[in-house]
Amino acid sequence: MQMYVNYYDRKVKLESENPTIGIILCRTKDDALVEMTLPKNNEQIFASKYLTVLPSKDELKKLIEIKEDE
Repeated sequence: MQMYVNYYDRKVKLESENPTIGIILCRTKDDALVEMTLPKNNEQIFASKYLTVLPSKDELKKLIEIKEDE
Protein backbone atom coordinates (compact mmCIF):
# COMPACT_ATOMS: atom_id res chain seq x y z
CA MET A 1 0.00 0.00 0.00
CA GLN A 2 2.88 2.36 0.73
CA MET A 3 3.91 2.11 -2.93
CA TYR A 4 0.47 3.37 -4.03
CA VAL A 5 0.45 6.17 -1.48
CA ASN A 6 3.91 7.30 -2.61
CA TYR A 7 2.89 7.12 -6.29
CA TYR A 8 -0.25 9.17 -5.63
CA ASP A 9 1.76 11.82 -3.78
CA ARG A 10 4.33 12.06 -6.59
CA LYS A 11 2.04 11.87 -9.64
CA VAL A 12 -1.53 12.88 -8.69
CA LYS A 13 -1.68 14.96 -5.51
CA LEU A 14 -1.72 18.73 -5.93
CA GLU A 15 0.94 20.79 -4.17
CA SER A 16 -1.75 22.48 -2.08
CA GLU A 17 -3.03 19.12 -0.73
CA ASN A 18 -1.81 17.42 2.43
CA PRO A 19 0.22 14.17 2.28
CA THR A 20 -1.78 11.05 1.43
CA ILE A 21 -2.58 8.35 3.96
CA GLY A 22 -3.68 4.84 3.08
CA ILE A 23 -6.37 2.90 4.92
CA ILE A 24 -7.53 -0.63 4.11
CA LEU A 25 -10.75 -1.88 5.70
CA CYS A 26 -11.50 -5.54 4.98
CA ARG A 27 -13.96 -8.01 6.46
CA THR A 28 -14.90 -11.63 6.04
CA LYS A 29 -17.59 -13.67 7.74
CA ASP A 30 -15.52 -14.17 10.88
CA ASP A 31 -12.83 -11.49 10.85
CA ALA A 32 -12.13 -7.81 10.23
CA LEU A 33 -8.81 -6.23 9.27
CA VAL A 34 -7.65 -2.62 9.42
CA GLU A 35 -4.29 -1.50 8.04
CA MET A 36 -2.95 2.05 7.76
CA THR A 37 0.06 3.64 6.17
CA LEU A 38 1.29 7.18 6.76
CA PRO A 39 3.75 9.34 4.83
CA LYS A 40 7.38 9.01 5.80
CA ASN A 41 8.40 11.44 8.58
CA ASN A 42 4.85 12.69 8.99
CA GLU A 43 4.24 14.99 11.94
CA GLN A 44 0.53 15.70 11.47
CA ILE A 45 -2.48 13.92 9.98
CA PHE A 46 -5.36 15.86 8.46
CA ALA A 47 -8.69 14.11 7.99
CA SER A 48 -11.76 15.18 6.05
CA LYS A 49 -15.25 15.45 7.51
CA TYR A 50 -13.93 17.73 10.25
CA LEU A 51 -12.29 14.94 12.22
CA THR A 52 -9.57 16.14 14.53
CA VAL A 53 -8.13 12.67 15.17
CA LEU A 54 -7.85 9.66 12.88
CA PRO A 55 -9.70 6.68 14.43
CA SER A 56 -7.50 3.88 15.77
CA LYS A 57 -7.28 0.50 14.05
CA ASP A 58 -9.44 -1.02 16.80
CA GLU A 59 -12.13 1.66 16.38
CA LEU A 60 -12.25 1.15 12.61
CA LYS A 61 -12.37 -2.61 13.06
CA LYS A 62 -15.35 -2.26 15.41
CA LEU A 63 -17.12 -0.06 12.86
CA ILE A 64 -16.81 -2.59 10.05
CA GLU A 65 -17.83 -5.43 12.38
CA ILE A 66 -20.97 -3.47 13.34
CA LYS A 67 -21.79 -2.89 9.65
CA GLU A 68 -21.42 -6.63 9.04
CA ASP A 69 -23.99 -7.41 11.74
CA GLU A 70 -26.61 -5.02 10.33
